Amino acid sequence: MNIYAHRGNSGFYPENTMYAFKKSIDLDICGIELDVQKTKDGILVVHHDETLGRVFDGKGSIKKITFDELRKADLNDEKLRDKSDCKIPTLEEVLKLIEPTNLTLNIEIKNNKVKYKGIEEDVVNLVKEHNMEDRVLISSFNSKSLKRISKLDENIKTAYLVGPLTFKFRNLKKVLKICKECKCTYIHPSYDVVNKEFVKEAHKKGLLVQVYTVNSITIMKKLLKLKVDGVFTNYPKIINTIVNDQL
Repeated sequence: MNIYAHRGNSGFYPENTMYAFKKSIDLDICGIELDVQKTKDGILVVHHDETLGRVFDGKGSIKKITFDELRKADLNDEKLRDKSDCKIPTLEEVLKLIEPTNLTLNIEIKNNKVKYKGIEEDVVNLVKEHNMEDRVLISSFNSKSLKRISKLDENIKTAYLVGPLTFKFRNLKKVLKICKECKCTYIHPSYDVVNKEFVKEAHKKGLLVQVYTVNSITIMKKLLKLKVDGVFTNYPKIINTIVNDQL
Protein backbone atom coordinates (compact mmCIF):
# COMPACT_ATOMS: atom_id res chain seq x y z
CA MET A 1 0.00 0.00 0.00
CA ASN A 2 1.43 3.35 -1.06
CA ILE A 3 0.89 6.08 1.51
CA TYR A 4 1.47 9.72 0.59
CA ALA A 5 1.66 12.67 2.95
CA HIS A 6 -1.03 14.95 1.49
CA ARG A 7 0.41 18.48 1.20
CA GLY A 8 3.08 17.18 3.57
CA ASN A 9 2.28 16.05 7.07
CA SER A 10 -0.54 18.58 6.95
CA GLY A 11 -2.70 17.20 9.74
CA PHE A 12 -0.15 18.54 12.22
CA TYR A 13 1.87 21.14 10.32
CA PRO A 14 0.99 23.96 7.88
CA GLU A 15 0.11 22.45 4.50
CA ASN A 16 2.46 22.74 1.53
CA THR A 17 5.29 24.30 3.56
CA MET A 18 8.86 23.09 3.89
CA TYR A 19 8.08 22.55 7.58
CA ALA A 20 5.32 20.05 6.71
CA PHE A 21 7.49 18.34 4.08
CA LYS A 22 10.47 17.98 6.41
CA LYS A 23 8.16 16.42 9.02
CA SER A 24 7.15 13.79 6.42
CA ILE A 25 10.58 12.49 5.45
CA ASP A 26 11.11 9.97 8.28
CA LEU A 27 7.58 8.52 8.40
CA ASP A 28 8.27 5.29 6.47
CA ILE A 29 5.83 6.18 3.70
CA CYS A 30 5.85 6.04 -0.08
CA GLY A 31 5.92 9.73 -0.82
CA ILE A 32 4.72 13.29 -0.51
CA GLU A 33 1.96 15.05 -2.45
CA LEU A 34 1.93 18.76 -3.22
CA ASP A 35 0.25 21.34 -5.46
CA VAL A 36 1.94 23.60 -8.00
CA GLN A 37 0.91 27.03 -9.27
CA LYS A 38 2.87 29.58 -11.34
CA THR A 39 3.61 33.18 -10.35
CA LYS A 40 3.37 36.29 -12.50
CA ASP A 41 7.11 36.08 -13.20
CA GLY A 42 7.01 32.39 -14.09
CA ILE A 43 8.21 30.73 -10.87
CA LEU A 44 6.71 27.36 -9.94
CA VAL A 45 5.46 27.58 -6.37
CA VAL A 46 3.86 25.09 -4.01
CA HIS A 47 0.41 26.26 -2.95
CA HIS A 48 -3.00 24.62 -3.15
CA ASP A 49 -5.35 27.54 -3.65
CA GLU A 50 -5.28 29.76 -6.71
CA THR A 51 -5.44 32.76 -4.36
CA LEU A 52 -3.96 33.93 -1.08
CA GLY A 53 -6.04 34.27 2.07
CA ARG A 54 -6.87 30.83 3.47
CA VAL A 55 -3.43 29.63 4.60
CA PHE A 56 -1.35 32.77 4.08
CA ASP A 57 -2.33 36.38 4.59
CA GLY A 58 -2.81 38.75 1.67
CA LYS A 59 -5.15 38.91 -1.29
CA GLY A 60 -5.02 38.23 -4.98
CA SER A 61 -4.37 35.33 -7.32
CA ILE A 62 -1.01 33.56 -7.50
CA LYS A 63 -0.95 34.13 -11.25
CA LYS A 64 -0.93 37.91 -10.79
CA ILE A 65 1.66 38.10 -7.99
CA THR A 66 5.46 37.99 -8.41
CA PHE A 67 7.46 35.44 -6.46
CA ASP A 68 9.16 38.12 -4.32
CA GLU A 69 5.75 39.49 -3.39
CA LEU A 70 4.42 36.03 -2.67
CA ARG A 71 7.37 35.18 -0.44
CA LYS A 72 6.45 38.10 1.81
CA ALA A 73 3.09 36.53 2.63
CA ASP A 74 2.90 35.31 6.23
CA LEU A 75 1.23 32.20 7.54
CA ASN A 76 -2.14 32.92 9.15
CA ASP A 77 -1.10 30.76 12.12
CA GLU A 78 0.47 33.35 14.44
CA LYS A 79 2.39 30.73 16.42
CA LEU A 80 4.34 29.58 13.35
CA ARG A 81 4.33 32.60 11.05
CA ASP A 82 7.88 33.63 12.00
CA LYS A 83 9.40 30.25 11.11
CA SER A 84 11.56 30.43 7.98
CA ASP A 85 10.21 27.03 6.87
CA CYS A 86 6.66 28.39 6.86
CA LYS A 87 6.83 30.53 3.74
CA ILE A 88 5.41 29.54 0.35
CA PRO A 89 8.16 27.34 -1.17
CA THR A 90 9.22 26.88 -4.77
CA LEU A 91 8.90 23.49 -6.41
CA GLU A 92 12.67 23.46 -6.84
CA GLU A 93 13.20 23.82 -3.09
CA VAL A 94 11.03 20.75 -2.48
CA LEU A 95 12.77 18.74 -5.21
CA LYS A 96 16.13 19.50 -3.54
CA LEU A 97 14.70 18.33 -0.20
CA ILE A 98 13.33 15.07 -1.63
CA GLU A 99 16.28 14.29 -3.92
CA PRO A 100 18.52 12.59 -1.28
CA THR A 101 15.63 10.46 0.06
CA ASN A 102 13.84 7.41 -1.35
CA LEU A 103 10.49 9.18 -1.47
CA THR A 104 8.26 9.66 -4.50
CA LEU A 105 6.96 13.16 -5.14
CA ASN A 106 3.40 13.52 -6.43
CA ILE A 107 3.12 16.90 -8.15
CA GLU A 108 -0.43 18.03 -8.77
CA ILE A 109 -0.57 20.70 -11.45
CA LYS A 110 -3.34 23.10 -10.40
CA ASN A 111 -4.60 24.22 -13.79
CA ASN A 112 -8.19 23.03 -13.83
CA LYS A 113 -9.45 26.49 -12.78
CA VAL A 114 -6.64 28.86 -13.78
CA LYS A 115 -4.68 28.32 -16.98
CA TYR A 116 -0.90 28.66 -16.67
CA LYS A 117 0.80 28.87 -20.06
CA GLY A 118 3.59 26.32 -20.41
CA ILE A 119 3.32 24.99 -16.85
CA GLU A 120 3.64 21.35 -17.98
CA GLU A 121 6.92 22.02 -19.78
CA ASP A 122 8.22 24.06 -16.84
CA VAL A 123 7.49 21.22 -14.40
CA VAL A 124 8.98 18.53 -16.64
CA ASN A 125 12.14 20.56 -17.29
CA LEU A 126 12.66 21.17 -13.57
CA VAL A 127 12.14 17.49 -12.77
CA LYS A 128 14.71 16.58 -15.42
CA GLU A 129 17.22 19.11 -14.07
CA HIS A 130 17.18 17.18 -10.81
CA ASN A 131 17.16 13.75 -12.49
CA MET A 132 13.93 12.88 -10.71
CA GLU A 133 11.96 11.47 -13.66
CA ASP A 134 11.69 8.00 -12.11
CA ARG A 135 10.65 9.35 -8.69
CA VAL A 136 8.02 11.85 -9.72
CA LEU A 137 4.33 11.34 -10.44
CA ILE A 138 2.37 14.18 -12.03
CA SER A 139 -1.38 14.40 -11.47
CA SER A 140 -4.11 16.74 -12.70
CA PHE A 141 -7.86 17.06 -13.13
CA ASN A 142 -7.04 18.48 -16.57
CA SER A 143 -6.76 15.66 -19.12
CA LYS A 144 -5.26 17.98 -21.74
CA SER A 145 -2.47 18.76 -19.32
CA LEU A 146 -1.74 15.06 -18.79
CA LYS A 147 -1.55 14.51 -22.55
CA ARG A 148 1.02 17.31 -22.79
CA ILE A 149 3.10 15.68 -20.05
CA SER A 150 3.06 12.37 -21.91
CA LYS A 151 4.27 14.06 -25.11
CA LEU A 152 7.01 15.95 -23.27
CA ASP A 153 8.36 12.84 -21.52
CA GLU A 154 6.62 9.46 -21.73
CA ASN A 155 8.80 8.12 -18.91
CA ILE A 156 7.24 10.40 -16.31
CA LYS A 157 4.21 8.69 -14.77
CA THR A 158 0.89 10.51 -14.70
CA ALA A 159 -2.41 10.22 -12.85
CA TYR A 160 -5.90 11.44 -13.69
CA LEU A 161 -7.67 12.98 -10.71
CA VAL A 162 -11.34 12.08 -10.34
CA GLY A 163 -13.70 13.89 -8.00
CA PRO A 164 -17.48 13.81 -7.48
CA LEU A 165 -17.95 16.54 -10.11
CA THR A 166 -16.19 14.38 -12.68
CA PHE A 167 -18.79 11.67 -12.18
CA LYS A 168 -21.53 14.26 -12.47
CA PHE A 169 -20.56 14.69 -16.12
CA ARG A 170 -18.87 11.37 -16.95
CA ASN A 171 -19.41 7.73 -16.01
CA LEU A 172 -16.70 5.26 -15.04
CA LYS A 173 -16.31 3.96 -18.59
CA LYS A 174 -15.60 7.47 -19.90
CA VAL A 175 -13.18 8.20 -17.08
CA LEU A 176 -11.18 5.05 -17.79
CA LYS A 177 -11.15 5.93 -21.49
CA ILE A 178 -9.63 9.32 -20.64
CA CYS A 179 -6.92 7.59 -18.61
CA LYS A 180 -6.05 5.44 -21.62
CA GLU A 181 -5.95 8.43 -23.96
CA CYS A 182 -3.66 10.26 -21.54
CA LYS A 183 -1.43 7.18 -21.11
CA CYS A 184 -1.86 7.35 -17.34
CA THR A 185 -0.31 4.81 -15.00
CA TYR A 186 -2.57 5.82 -12.12
CA ILE A 187 -6.08 6.99 -11.45
CA HIS A 188 -6.59 9.12 -8.33
CA PRO A 189 -10.25 9.19 -7.25
CA SER A 190 -11.81 10.92 -4.29
CA TYR A 191 -12.65 8.41 -1.54
CA ASP A 192 -16.38 9.11 -1.96
CA VAL A 193 -16.52 7.83 -5.55
CA VAL A 194 -14.58 4.61 -4.95
CA ASN A 195 -16.37 1.29 -4.73
CA LYS A 196 -15.75 -2.34 -5.64
CA GLU A 197 -16.66 -1.81 -9.30
CA PHE A 198 -14.38 1.22 -9.62
CA VAL A 199 -11.33 -0.64 -8.35
CA LYS A 200 -12.10 -3.80 -10.32
CA GLU A 201 -12.58 -1.99 -13.65
CA ALA A 202 -9.57 0.27 -13.16
CA HIS A 203 -7.36 -2.74 -12.40
CA LYS A 204 -8.70 -4.49 -15.50
CA LYS A 205 -7.41 -1.52 -17.53
CA GLY A 206 -4.00 -1.83 -15.88
CA LEU A 207 -4.43 1.29 -13.76
CA LEU A 208 -3.25 1.62 -10.18
CA VAL A 209 -5.88 3.17 -7.90
CA GLN A 210 -4.67 5.72 -5.34
CA VAL A 211 -7.35 7.48 -3.31
CA TYR A 212 -7.58 10.99 -1.81
CA THR A 213 -7.99 12.40 0.87
CA VAL A 214 -8.24 9.61 3.44
CA ASN A 215 -8.28 10.88 7.04
CA SER A 216 -10.83 8.46 8.53
CA ILE A 217 -9.93 5.10 10.07
CA THR A 218 -13.30 3.69 8.95
CA ILE A 219 -12.75 4.77 5.34
CA MET A 220 -9.19 3.46 5.39
CA LYS A 221 -10.34 0.01 6.51
CA LYS A 222 -12.94 0.01 3.73
CA LEU A 223 -10.30 0.88 1.14
CA LEU A 224 -8.04 -1.90 2.39
CA LYS A 225 -10.85 -4.39 1.74
CA LEU A 226 -11.29 -2.94 -1.75
CA LYS A 227 -7.56 -3.48 -2.33
CA VAL A 228 -6.72 0.00 -3.55
CA ASP A 229 -3.06 0.60 -4.34
CA GLY A 230 -2.45 3.77 -2.38
CA VAL A 231 -3.92 6.65 -0.39
CA PHE A 232 -3.24 10.33 0.22
CA THR A 233 -3.71 11.45 3.80
CA ASN A 234 -3.13 14.41 6.10
CA TYR A 235 -2.20 11.90 8.83
CA PRO A 236 0.35 9.57 7.21
CA LYS A 237 1.75 8.15 10.45
CA ILE A 238 -1.70 7.18 11.75
CA ILE A 239 -2.87 5.69 8.45
CA ASN A 240 0.42 3.80 8.09
CA THR A 241 -0.17 2.22 11.50
CA ILE A 242 -3.65 1.06 10.45
CA VAL A 243 -2.29 -0.45 7.23
CA ASN A 244 0.48 -2.31 9.08
CA ASP A 245 -2.02 -3.63 11.66
CA GLN A 246 -4.12 -5.14 8.84
CA LEU A 247 -1.20 -6.95 7.20
